[in-house]
Amino acid sequence: MLSTIRVNAEREGKVTLLKESSHNAPYKVIHYGSRHLHEHLELIMMSASPGIMDGDEIDITVNVHEGAHLKFFTQSFSKLHPMEKGAVQRTKVQVKKDGLYKFIPHPVTPFAKSIFKTVNEIHLDERATLIWGDIIASGRVHSGESFQFTRLHSVTRVYSNKKLVLLDNQLIEPGHQPLNSILFYERYTHQATLIYVSPFAAELKAELDEILTSQYEEITFGFTQCAPSAVMIRAMGNEGVMLYDWLSAMGQLCWEFTMHKQGLEEAEPEEEEKAPELQASEETPVAKKQPKRTGPKRVKKGVTAKDQAKELKAIPEAPTEEVLKEVFAEAVIEK
Repeated sequence: MLSTIRVNAEREGKVTLLKESSHNAPYKVIHYGSRHLHEHLELIMMSASPGIMDGDEIDITVNVHEGAHLKFFTQSFSKLHPMEKGAVQRTKVQVKKDGLYKFIPHPVTPFAKSIFKTVNEIHLDERATLIWGDIIASGRVHSGESFQFTRLHSVTRVYSNKKLVLLDNQLIEPGHQPLNSILFYERYTHQATLIYVSPFAAELKAELDEILTSQYEEITFGFTQCAPSAVMIRAMGNEGVMLYDWLSAMGQLCWEFTMHKQGLEEAEPEEEEKAPELQASEETPVAKKQPKRTGPKRVKKGVTAKDQAKELKAIPEAPTEEVLKEVFAEAVIEK
């Protein structure tokens, strides 16, 4: 089945609006919570299908126009069912001048004998910013299907001012690779990637050098400035939800940092309005004023990231978001 999704986000005044969207079954794109809750635009991609089937083709096109700010969410884990021929997903993103786009989807879970290829092509204009993530699981671990899929190929190309600045090409073939060895998954079951491409990349790298000073108990990660305008974070873990929460927190930190550098911090919403409920895997933001959360401490040796994720499972963004924002604010004040 061929499925297409198109999204156009444009800025009017201080507000980013959904100017055009189209989709066909089984996918749907709707506002994520109240459309009046933020100056930026938040959308969620939903699906009535149990997952991606053999022969499926998904084409996704996202256009973020000049000065527009878009956060694009997913509904749940992307399940890849057993296949003979395979499935493919193609994503094209265009972010215009001073635009900001954040997309951190739920993990991809390949079932036994699944075959999948995803190709992402992203073009950024001058002063545009991209926050892009992905998480690849080894399979249905608790069903004994770790690394039982046939092939998973993920290609991400990011262009800035028409120049290729980042290429992430991952080909995973469990039948031909020692995936539990060093330089592969090293006995972990999930891999997460966060890409930040922006004119503020070097400054973000300097902040991360100060913030990410401790390793997590159940996550191993590293980060590097892989180009003058690009920073990449790679993390390994054994739980998809935990990695998704952590990656979302890092993505939100990148968002807040970019807004700060652009001088466009948004005020907290004052209206009291509850957004419609969505699946428990990703809670919907609510406009009702909440007492300030103190947030958990960053996870250090002796405190597990798993316990931290369980404690704050209902928070819309990620468990360490408040802590990371506070640390970032302190770093800015000190400078």
